[in-house]
Amino acid sequence: MQAKRVDVDSKVLLDPTASQWRDVPAETISMGPTPAENQNSRYVELWARERPYGKLGTLTVRAAHNGKDVAFLLVWPDSTQNADFLDGNSPDGAGILFPLKGDAPLNTMGSQSQPVSAWFWRADLENGGQSLTASGLGTVEEAGDGQIATGARWESGTWQVVLTRPLALKGQAEAAVQLEAGKSVKVAFAVWEGSSGERAGLKSFSKGWSELELEA
Repeated sequence: MQAKRVDVDSKVLLDPTASQWRDVPAETISMGPTPAENQNSRYVELWARERPYGKLGTLTVRAAHNGKDVAFLLVWPDSTQNADFLDGNSPDGAGILFPLKGDAPLNTMGSQSQPVSAWFWRADLENGGQSLTASGLGTVEEAGDGQIATGARWESGTWQVVLTRPLALKGQAEAAVQLEAGKSVKVAFAVWEGSSGERAGLKSFSKGWSELELEA
């Protein structure tokens, strides 16, 4: 996967319908449910075994950077738009995951010795996005000012969500992935379908790391 270098203002890339996204190659990412046995409580594990979840089969991803900020456009089918916790539903969401040290285990959201960094969007969040870290199941924490900006649009059964961030964050090497044009990093993706009650560890995710190259 490549993050294409583009001469486009970051504010333009925040619009998931911007025409400039058409010039950025799309990648199809295979998705599947997180394992029921990997949930962080027995209650959630039993719930997961009794109710279908993680039904999203593929996610379309486009990635671009302008030398200052990097942006990801995530597109997936979702027949219902969920923006709150209501009647057993949860808000729709999406995430992008990066290892902070080595080849962190993806199934368990990292480990104590190999934590991960996540960019998280959820339809009910006032500011749209959050920067998170995790070092294993049930250890997700906010990572301060991750400078995640988001833009989202749901129409006719499809979500289009953009997450952007500066390539590097000074003084945050322990809590945020540092990106650089011409270099590569591992990346993975997750989607939460609110109409299925998906939240926390119940989600669709890409079951392996992909190599992301930031075009020089």
